[in-house]
Amino acid sequence: MPKAIAFSLPRAGDINAGLLVALVGIPQCLAYAMLSGLPPMYGLVTAALPGMVAALFGRSAHVTVGPTNTTGLIILASLTPWADQPELLLTAMATLTVLAGLSRLLIVALRAERVFDFVPEAVMVGFATGAAVIIALMQLDEFIGTPFSDVRNVVDELVLLSGLRLPDIEWAAVGLSVFALASVVLGRRYLPRWPIPLMTLVISTALVVWAPWSFIERWITLEQTTVIADGWPQMATHWPSWSMVQALIIPGFAVSFIGSLELIVTLRNRAEQRWLRRELGSQGIANLVGSVTGAFPSSTSLTRSVLLDIGGAVTRWAPFIAALVILPIILFGAELIRAIPQAVIAGLLVATALSMLKPDQIRTILKANSQTRTLFLVTLISTLVLNFHEAILLGAALGLGIFLFQASVPLLRRYAVDDDGWLRDTIKLDSHHTLIQISGSLYFAAARQLPERLTAMLAPKTTLLTIDLTHTHHIRVAALQALQQFVAHAQTQGIEIQICGHTPALVQLSSTLGIRLPWCDRIMAQRISEPESDDD
Repeated sequence: MPKAIAFSLPRAGDINAGLLVALVGIPQCLAYAMLSGLPPMYGLVTAALPGMVAALFGRSAHVTVGPTNTTGLIILASLTPWADQPELLLTAMATLTVLAGLSRLLIVALRAERVFDFVPEAVMVGFATGAAVIIALMQLDEFIGTPFSDVRNVVDELVLLSGLRLPDIEWAAVGLSVFALASVVLGRRYLPRWPIPLMTLVISTALVVWAPWSFIERWITLEQTTVIADGWPQMATHWPSWSMVQALIIPGFAVSFIGSLELIVTLRNRAEQRWLRRELGSQGIANLVGSVTGAFPSSTSLTRSVLLDIGGAVTRWAPFIAALVILPIILFGAELIRAIPQAVIAGLLVATALSMLKPDQIRTILKANSQTRTLFLVTLISTLVLNFHEAILLGAALGLGIFLFQASVPLLRRYAVDDDGWLRDTIKLDSHHTLIQISGSLYFAAARQLPERLTAMLAPKTTLLTIDLTHTHHIRVAALQALQQFVAHAQTQGIEIQICGHTPALVQLSSTLGIRLPWCDRIMAQRISEPESDDD
């Protein structure tokens, strides 16, 4: 069991895992900040202090917190209105971070973490697939060495790409991007314990600094596209307006929602679901701290959390060390970061996009029932055409809606009962005794439609109907009223009703409400049998 930092010293596995995550995380954090539309140093800030705070308040030794690719797209879309106003952009970033933290703490306070159980797998796969497509498409201009300005969404990217000519492509940058992409893909497969992304970053940066070859001069570096300086990056200095807060409430919840799903996947992989509330709370606190220290919203990183496991993490020291190692890079590493070629970052992000695609899961979902396919396709398409947070919330709402619809339609099965009390699957039209078995919940919408469904299942010559409630649950007042309505209608048709399989509590509730129903004590099995008498 992982131990808290305060009660143990770091083990060798913690130090190894922490260094591994920090080294691999540096290029990811830089890339995810740029994916979010922010200067790259903010990615390191988001991995540092929020990561340390989350490690202090969390429980799992295999959860690391910082910038992520999925939340990056939500952050980009959310902050776009202030992209041309640097001071307001930082205020909006801090506000979004506060709202993301408060959303997590609200979920913990209300004990509402079960809401994530209602997000179907098809929604998650559709969301991840759409996010992968967007991430890859948004990097194409850097990938081919012709970075665009003022690109705010995929449509802008595609429009500008359509106007490019073959001579506009910088083949030196393409070669570097392909090298970075191939290195990560092959390294993940054959050398999973090696920090391949960092090695690629270091090699390309070293070439920019020391290599004399002329084609390297055609690589566009981060120094040419953004401001990078030693020391802590600038923080927000203004209070947000109420209109800004209103505009960021839903994106803030969406960031929290997506980040929480990534946390759930990480804990599920380690069989540590019992710590979900504690980890949600620690990430809520981490985001609140991050909002006043220059960080954008942080969440669980799936890839870096896996590396904690690979590195042999034992206690919470491992994610704490991973965050701590980044601090000196923020303070003194600007010169090296400025020399990083932008094509390498593009290659790393495209590799990340490819890792998000799950062909086997997609094939399984497409072969499933129509509802599962619909959830997947709706989420995928909405991810591509809507704002990112709107897409995931739409998919989750649709999944919840389908669940509620299915829960509101209990299963009814009809049997014929022969003269010996045996149930027959094939109902005969001349059968006088019919049994209808109700399975599922009987409340709200499920109860309101019950009289019409029972009436439609009556055989033409039925004179005795047995209703079996053995497999029903959540029978509420609405269900009793619906049964009373159906019994009254059936009796006007000359049909005798008996209701079996009930509980004493249900009979008591019916008596309390003054609802008289024809209860019977027969036992439902392969045949209808009389209850054993006390004399037997």
